[in-house]
Amino acid sequence: MLLGALAGAWWPRGAACVQAVSGVGPGEPAEFAAALSKLEAGDTIGALAELRSLTKARPDFGPAFLRLGALLSARAGEASANYLERVEAEKALARATQLMPNDPMALLEYGLLLKRQSMKTDAKRVLERAWAAAERTASGLAARDRARLQFELGKVYEAWWEDWQNLVQIPPTAQGLLHCSAATAAGGGEGELPLLSHPMVAVVCPRQWAEQAEHVVPLEDLKSEERARMVEHFRLALAADPGHVEAAIHLLGHLADAGEWGEYERVADGLVAAAPEDARAHLFRGLGLHETGRDEAADSAFRRALGLMEPRERAVFDDITLLLPRRLHERYAALDGAGREATARLFFTSTDPLFLTGSEERRLEHYARLAWVELKYGDPERGLRGWETEPGQIWVRYGRPWKWYQCCYGGSGTAAGGWTGDNHRYVYWSYGPDGPVFVFRRQLTYRHAVLLDPAKQLADELAARSPELYRPRTVTSVHGVPHQLVRFRGSRPELTLVEIHAQPPLDSLGATPGSRLDAGIFLFGPEYEPLWSRRHAVEVGDRPVMLTYRAEVGPGRYRYAIEARVAGPDSVARPAARVREVVEAPGFAGGGVALSDLLLADALVPLVDAPSSRAELRIVPSRTLAFEQGAPVHLYFEVYGLQPDEDGYGSYRAELAVEDSTRRNLVQRIARGARELFRRGAGDQRVSWERTAPVRDGVVMDFLTVDLPALEAGEYVMRVRVREAGSGAAAEAVRRFRVVAPQPPDGGG
Repeated sequence: MLLGALAGAWWPRGAACVQAVSGVGPGEPAEFAAALSKLEAGDTIGALAELRSLTKARPDFGPAFLRLGALLSARAGEASANYLERVEAEKALARATQLMPNDPMALLEYGLLLKRQSMKTDAKRVLERAWAAAERTASGLAARDRARLQFELGKVYEAWWEDWQNLVQIPPTAQGLLHCSAATAAGGGEGELPLLSHPMVAVVCPRQWAEQAEHVVPLEDLKSEERARMVEHFRLALAADPGHVEAAIHLLGHLADAGEWGEYERVADGLVAAAPEDARAHLFRGLGLHETGRDEAADSAFRRALGLMEPRERAVFDDITLLLPRRLHERYAALDGAGREATARLFFTSTDPLFLTGSEERRLEHYARLAWVELKYGDPERGLRGWETEPGQIWVRYGRPWKWYQCCYGGSGTAAGGWTGDNHRYVYWSYGPDGPVFVFRRQLTYRHAVLLDPAKQLADELAARSPELYRPRTVTSVHGVPHQLVRFRGSRPELTLVEIHAQPPLDSLGATPGSRLDAGIFLFGPEYEPLWSRRHAVEVGDRPVMLTYRAEVGPGRYRYAIEARVAGPDSVARPAARVREVVEAPGFAGGGVALSDLLLADALVPLVDAPSSRAELRIVPSRTLAFEQGAPVHLYFEVYGLQPDEDGYGSYRAELAVEDSTRRNLVQRIARGARELFRRGAGDQRVSWERTAPVRDGVVMDFLTVDLPALEAGEYVMRVRVREAGSGAAAEAVRRFRVVAPQPPDGGG
């Protein structure tokens, strides 16, 4: 099993129990040796019969009572159904400590039994006596038993600490803040709501809960000494026995809670060294690496963990049911293994924050969340894995809460949804100023918690529309990437040459002259199948960074992404710029007249007197599709499919319109440019021209410079329509652009 029993006994079987207690000495009863032999052979029932008989025959022989009590205690565990065995174990161990009051093993076993009976204060007292006795005796305890003793002491303190971790008191003045119209509509009544309804109101008034959380009184520090003792006992257990897996796991959980990732990493590395074939070791190591932004190493650790898991456990990590809207659950469950794998790949790729890193951050976050809930929310007593508990499922869906606390100390009352005094805690998780807020209820000294009914109802409602939440930890903000995508005919008519001209927002990224940008483009199929990518570094100077990418693709629908951020380690949080859009590539092999996309440019200069190919033009494409008021707009496009005459020339008539939201034609005149390529229609209110030009490889290029009237800032459309002179076949292309106010000389605005 991946996790096993985090809180289970160290001796789960009789044979192991025998090995832990000092062996048979000279002069000890033959029945005692027979009992040990039966334990060695795996005959627990026979060994119990021998020990019971021996304790009746020799009521003064302490080792027999110790062995009997330890064996019964380990068999009974903490299950309520095994109450009678624990009663018998208690009698045997109490007698053992009477007969051997300074024997550390007798005290240890008796203390463990008291702990299993939830008598934690008495257990602590007896276990500390065992520790002191071990220190006094010459032989003391074996390293394994010292580790076991320290581990159990750590768990006693752990039960107390977890009742106080992030515990708060809510002053009456803060209680009055928790009120909203939704609570009134739900039956809270007018005016200040009673404290009794606090957990319910927290769910329906998330913004008010966030405000109230600023005014609570922390109580956690009152028990900081218990936390220090707990952590120290777990450390001492590992010092005595570096292979004590459960001590390492418990220590890792509390180090993760506190964000003490340096020590966490050392303990996790030690756990991997001590238990290299235990999937938990690699899983929890991967969690620490992911939390500190080292996703490449985290990916390796998670893969190792998955490789060591049983198929049923690994299936949990591959399953994304919790992350999908409920309407898709049935369809997802009906898929075969390959279909579910493809769906998971599509989900994780589409929600990945950055393709630049090369790591699947969203998938790794999912694995890390599953690792976290195994570390913190597993409930072995109920046979529940971390992801099967209600807190675990909320954590898998929404991750670490934005804010959380538990309360309340010394409350009273018994109404549904209200305080229930000293026997319970209410745990509040908020996922942002506007929520959601989930509230759990748990019994003191127990980790197991369940959602209150209003929170459970909220979780069910969100499962339909917002089943999951993800905020990448290494991306502080996300900005768009202004760009212009243009489609031309490729090297063959069926291919499309896709050009992308982009300009990353340097100010938003914090990129200053002398720094570097990591940039890239990523091309996928319609289901995010990776097809092509390019990553590169760009030096930042005093001018905007210009990015240009070109790729030839066949007919189809494609997804593309452009990304950029300041160069640095992946673990360093910083802003990122990205755009993710879809492009259709129709190809140009269908026959008839067709147009490329319109390429708008900031500058366009012919390099020869009569240019006949794009190579004879110097074009500075616009990467923002934004033009200052009064600035000219340069335009380039290509015409395909013209039928050439016997001399190889094709002819067409073109019209240009620039339209606002009402589709009014706003073009006044065309100035500058290659006048020899067109002539204006006399008296035509639209800008039009006729052109006859050689058809080269099925392509005729055209370009012009357009002077626009003094347009107001806003969104506009440029439209070009071409009609072939002979056949009358027509084609149209449209490009949206913006007109912006000129920037002041100092660059402000």
